[in-house]
Amino acid sequence: MLDLSSPVWQQLHGPFGSSEAVPSLLQQLQEDYTAEVKDELYWEHLFHQDTIYSITFAALPYLVQLARQSDDPEVRLDIYVTCGIFVANQLTVQSGQLPAEFAHQTPPLAEALVQEIYTAYLTAVDYLGKLSEEIFRYARAAHKDDQEKRYILAADAAYRGDQAVAGILLTYSEGDEYNAACPSCYEEMYIWPNENSPGMTAYSDDPVFNGKENGQAVTPSALGSIKPEDSPLVRLWQAAHTIKNDQLLEQLPYLCSHVSCPACGETLDIWPELFPL
Repeated sequence: MLDLSSPVWQQLHGPFGSSEAVPSLLQQLQEDYTAEVKDELYWEHLFHQDTIYSITFAALPYLVQLARQSDDPEVRLDIYVTCGIFVANQLTVQSGQLPAEFAHQTPPLAEALVQEIYTAYLTAVDYLGKLSEEIFRYARAAHKDDQEKRYILAADAAYRGDQAVAGILLTYSEGDEYNAACPSCYEEMYIWPNENSPGMTAYSDDPVFNGKENGQAVTPSALGSIKPEDSPLVRLWQAAHTIKNDQLLEQLPYLCSHVSCPACGETLDIWPELFPL
């Protein structure tokens, strides 16, 4: 890991240019994992406006070190989910290339130094991925709600490299509405869970403003019908069952299925058309 006293921290980029405050915030978290400090570190320096920066790669191994040392399951859970959000938003993933987030360094860092930072980051991410089973057990035992479980599943997907799955889970974190685009007519549709019965329905207009008339019922699918190339979906389905995310388990047969476009009538597979992909 990059030593906290290294002058390189002042060269790494964050949302406001230099992130020289990050080492101090990391040290404060090591002493006391408080909401005030972690919120400033996470959302003002490491992941501001849904974007990660070169500073994020250097800081993440220290967060994993905190998770390793903490005997508080809530701290471990918080770090697991938060870092999962960071990983899900990495621009370059498993491509064999150094992170694109370092491309805007001025002056540029030596490639060997970037590689050193990135290697420590990848080692930390690998450790977090191995925490999934423990985190799943804790979430079930602690009776976490479905929304928090969805964030956990997004982190698990990100650590496995299933970035599209992670992005969908984070985008639709409440599971109350989904948006898809028809590949035939390019019209957007709104897919809502039914209120008083199982199932989901697709609408050509936003039901919030136009009511729920003339919707197209979604035909559910079964796990066995998912194609081999859609293995990330199989992994998500299995993970949702393991963590007992009831809402997602109820919705997945519909999200992994097909529907007639309410605008043009053509049949489309829903999952590939969900935003963002």
